[in-house]
Amino acid sequence: MTQIADLPHFIITTIITALFFVLFGLMLYQTLRKNRKAYVLTISIFVGGLGGILGMLQDLLAGASRYLLFYSLIVWSICYFLIYLFFEELDTSKPNRLRLVVASILFMASILFNQLFLFIPGVSGSIIESLTNPTLISFFEDFSIFKRTLELMWDGAYDGLGVFIFVFGAYVHFKSYKTNRELIPLFQAIALIFIGIGFISGFTGDVVRGVDFDFGLVGDALKIVGMLVFSLIYIIRVDFIYRLPVDVFFIMVFTKTGLNVHISRVRNPRRKEWETITDRKTNENLLSALISAVSGLMKESLGSEKPLETIVAKDRTFVLDSGDLATCAVLCERPTFFLERSIKILRKSVENQFHDSLKKSAINKADFDEVEQLIREVFPFLVIEQEIKL
Repeated sequence: MTQIADLPHFIITTIITALFFVLFGLMLYQTLRKNRKAYVLTISIFVGGLGGILGMLQDLLAGASRYLLFYSLIVWSICYFLIYLFFEELDTSKPNRLRLVVASILFMASILFNQLFLFIPGVSGSIIESLTNPTLISFFEDFSIFKRTLELMWDGAYDGLGVFIFVFGAYVHFKSYKTNRELIPLFQAIALIFIGIGFISGFTGDVVRGVDFDFGLVGDALKIVGMLVFSLIYIIRVDFIYRLPVDVFFIMVFTKTGLNVHISRVRNPRRKEWETITDRKTNENLLSALISAVSGLMKESLGSEKPLETIVAKDRTFVLDSGDLATCAVLCERPTFFLERSIKILRKSVENQFHDSLKKSAINKADFDEVEQLIREVFPFLVIEQEIKL
C-alpha cells in the first residue's frame, strides 16, 4: 500500500483538483451547449486541474516528489497567467500593455528561477565531489550560498505573480460591483483578495524562518478559502463568470439601410428610473438611420474600405458590427473583449436566422420576435430587461 507523505496536503489538493475539474466540465458544457464561450478561462481551469493532479502525485510518489513539486508549480504559474488574461478580457478590449508586461515578466521569472533552483544546487554538489583542489572546493562551497538567494528570487517571482494577478482580479470584480450594484461580484473580489494575501503570507514564510508562527500554513489556508468561495460562486451562479465591470445601456439590430429591427435595453439597478438614451425618447429609427448614414459617409465619401466599428464619446461608446444584411450595435461605457466578440456573434446569428426577412424592402417587426431571445443567449453576462417600444 502506498504511504502518503503528507495526508492533509493530499486531501486539500484532491478537493481543489476536484473543484477545478467540476468547473472545467461546467465551462465545457456552457461552451458547447449554451454558446457561452470563455476559452481562456476554460483552458486555465483545465491547466489548474492538471497542476492539482501533479500535486497529488507529489504526495503519492515520494521518489519523484521533488520534480513533481517543481513542475506542478510551473503548471500553476501557467494557470494563473491564463486567469490574468481572462480578467483582462472582462475589463478591456485588449490587455493593458503595462499590466501585460508586468505579468509576463513575473511569469517568465517564476519559471526561470524554478528551473535554476531545481538543477543548479545539484550541479554544484556534483562538481564539489569531483574536485581535489582546496581552493576550487572552497569556491563552489561558497557558491552553494547562491541556492538561498535563488530560492528567494523564485519565491518572489511566483508569489509576486499570484499577488499581482489576484489583486487585479479583485479590482476588476470590485468595479463590477460598483457598476452593477450586485453583491456577488463583491464576494468574488473579497475571495480574490484572500488568495492574494495568501501569496503574501506564503512569501513571508519563505523569508522569515525560525519563528513560531507558520506563515506558510496561513497562506495556504487563505488561498484555499478564496479558491473555494470563488469556485462555488461559479458553480452555483454561472452567469457571474462573465459579469462585466462596465455599464451597458442597450443593444440594437438594424438593416444595412438603417431600418430598425430590434432594440433591447440592459438592466442596471444603479441607473435610476432606467435612465438611458432611449428613456429620453430618442427615436429608434432615427438612431439606426443616423449610424447607417455615418457608416455610409465613411465608406462612400471618405474612402474607408472597412466598416464603422466604434462611435466614441468620453463616457459612451457604440460598438458596431456590420455584415452584408444587418448591423448590430451595443451602447456601453467602454468596449470590452466579450462585448466586441458577442456583438459579432449576434450579427452573424441574426443574418443566418433571418436571412430572408432582412432582404425585404419593408421590415415587419413580427418576423423578428425571436431576436430578443437570441440576444439573451449571446449576451449571458447581461440582464436583458425588455424590447423597447417607442
